[in-house]
Amino acid sequence: MTSDLFERLRERKLGQWALAYLTGAWVMLQVLGLAAESYGWPRIVMQTSFGVIALGFFVALVLAWYHGERGAQKFSGTELLLLALLLGVGGALLWKFARTAPSPAAATATPSTASTAADNGVIADRKSIAVLPFINMSGDKDNEYFSDGISEEILNVLAKTPDLHVAARTSSFAFKGKTIEVPAIAHELNVRMVLEGSVRKQGDRVRITAQLIDARTGFHEWSQTYDRSLQDIFAIQDEIAKAIGDELEVKLAGTPAAGKNSTGTSNLKAYDLYLRGIALWQTRRGDALWQAIDLFDQATQADPKFAQGYAGQALAYAIIGDYSARIPYAESLAPATDFSERALALDPSLPEPYAALGLIAAKELRRATADGLLSRAILLRPSYATAYQWRGSLLMSNGDLAGGLASLERASALDPRSLVVADNHSFVLRALGHDAEARALCMHTLAFVPTYVGCLEEVSMADLRLRDFDGARSMLERLAAASNPSASAQGRELVEALSGHGDRHALAARLAA
Repeated sequence: MTSDLFERLRERKLGQWALAYLTGAWVMLQVLGLAAESYGWPRIVMQTSFGVIALGFFVALVLAWYHGERGAQKFSGTELLLLALLLGVGGALLWKFARTAPSPAAATATPSTASTAADNGVIADRKSIAVLPFINMSGDKDNEYFSDGISEEILNVLAKTPDLHVAARTSSFAFKGKTIEVPAIAHELNVRMVLEGSVRKQGDRVRITAQLIDARTGFHEWSQTYDRSLQDIFAIQDEIAKAIGDELEVKLAGTPAAGKNSTGTSNLKAYDLYLRGIALWQTRRGDALWQAIDLFDQATQADPKFAQGYAGQALAYAIIGDYSARIPYAESLAPATDFSERALALDPSLPEPYAALGLIAAKELRRATADGLLSRAILLRPSYATAYQWRGSLLMSNGDLAGGLASLERASALDPRSLVVADNHSFVLRALGHDAEARALCMHTLAFVPTYVGCLEEVSMADLRLRDFDGARSMLERLAAASNPSASAQGRELVEALSGHGDRHALAARLAA
């Protein structure tokens, strides 16, 4: 009976039908791929097309059977079983093709465009993302902090997930207001996916548009517009983060419990004050940090159970001694500790208080405790660049240069545009004798911030150790111009002495005195 069935399949030309259909389907997919690439169609268009074409394959086989040369036939049980098997295998093959086929851009790319994508260095892993600052469309620059805050809150939710590599806020926000193509941004930030959007806040209404772009293909993988009451802002942020997680096929860690949100408050006034404060904290300026502390204080007064407000105060006090002389250094650590503990009492899942406590412990030379606290902050937010930076500096001061280097390498990968991370990373590289690498790292930073004192000093020292005295002289001149113009003569004298053209012993004695 089986041989009879195959004879009937041959008579009805099912093989020819199937081959013709698959050939036509392949041509159609190429045309659709070109159209999708040219017009930026979302991925759902191609996914739907695959599904429709797969279904059409079944229809074509059934039509071929019923309308073969010998007229209509009836099926026997065995024939039905074998036909079902044939259809199932064909469908499975098409489904596998649809699941594993390259994106339309990749399928139709010429060798030159494929090599360009590789040369751009975009990370192949889809589970790497940068959240760019959302554009403020409110027509009021005073609302800039609000659109920035929306982006940062989404970033923080994503950064809790171990499966995701999330570029740090410092680096993502370095491209604010700049007209740079997404692939170039992705290359600079070591990511493949980029989330961008806009925020329009008017009265008690807010409209947020967000779109996820694959930097390798340029396609919009996902986009959505939310037009809601301002009171819904907390839910919108979590919705966007969840949609990104679904698109990248990862389960977000630390998702809020039912009836809660990731922000930690439903008080709009408290949230608004917190966003203003965190924007000032990011500037790392003494006057701005004092303003941030005042705003965080107002936020916790508006909502006494707002853990992130206390965490903001903890972060500000933990570093303010490095940036302001208004408070004795040691006196800033007590309020930093107090606010960290208050934040953790309300929400033990926040990483910021652990990071602040870790920095405080490091400053007090309680190094084992500091390491445990900073490691805990990293566990809670695996893409927390600041915690990696502080832990790297801690390990370096402990004498664990290899461990410090590994932690700072991770911080640099997450926050490639951070000045302080580049400075610390370069210092450790020099300590390990990798002077050329240290120099290259800081030269990259100086390309976009030419007057950054930390890296001017690091490059100067690296040049001196590499005996590139002309380079060192130039860098020391730049360092003096940026920090203390009266010191330029000292820089020249140092280079002359170390290059053998000056009295190094006399210079050493004078510097020691």
